[in-house]
Amino acid sequence: MTPSAEDRFNTEIIKLLLQVAWSDRQLTHAEHLVIFGLGRSWNVPEADLQSLLGALKAGGPLPEPDLAILRTRPDDVLEAARALAVSDGSFADSEKALIDRIKGMLSIP
Repeated sequence: MTPSAEDRFNTEIIKLLLQVAWSDRQLTHAEHLVIFGLGRSWNVPEADLQSLLGALKAGGPLPEPDLAILRTRPDDVLEAARALAVSDGSFADSEKALIDRIKGMLSIP
């Protein structure tokens, strides 16, 4: 079965959120719960979700999100990225820098 546009968007945003979570080189329990919970609520295929989280836990390279897909809904992307960045109770400079970089990648002023 071919994934829908919504399914592809949700998978790509999870990839981006993993990058945000790992920007401070830590994956807190709160961040893990947020990403896992969003992935499940957005119906990201379980195998994809486990594979992405496994890559992060293993310290391996994280897959790059498809920016063309994410640019279709930049406000949703930024809202999710900001929510994740503060889910651990802090907003690290590296997380702020990454949010600014995401804005640039999505062509948001």
